[in-house]
Amino acid sequence: MKVTNSSPALQGVRSKGRAVYINPGETRDVNLEGVDLDKAKRLPFLKIEGVSKPASNQDGDGPKTALEVLEMAKDPNVQFMSFKAAAAKLLGDKTPAKKDDIIAALEELATQP
Repeated sequence: MKVTNSSPALQGVRSKGRAVYINPGETRDVNLEGVDLDKAKRLPFLKIEGVSKPASNQDGDGPKTALEVLEMAKDPNVQFMSFKAAAAKLLGDKTPAKKDDIIAALEELATQP
């Protein structure tokens, strides 16, 4: 998708775990998904074009994939119980009680074909 920086300063967004910097007034093609896209949408000086919402995420329930839930674990603004609830939707009754164990289970789920 295309991201335009309308700020007078250099701005950065996260894409696939890496920072992408956008000069003032510049438009760049950036692959934004999941938590990275949600964070970029909150910045009023960034104009994001080409955003399409999959039907499964339109209900507002939040992340649906193991990778998106793993990103929640890294975000200091996400409370543990929110993370655990999202993980429980993927892991079901086998959801561990501890954060590290949940992360390990999600990583295993994410790497399965």
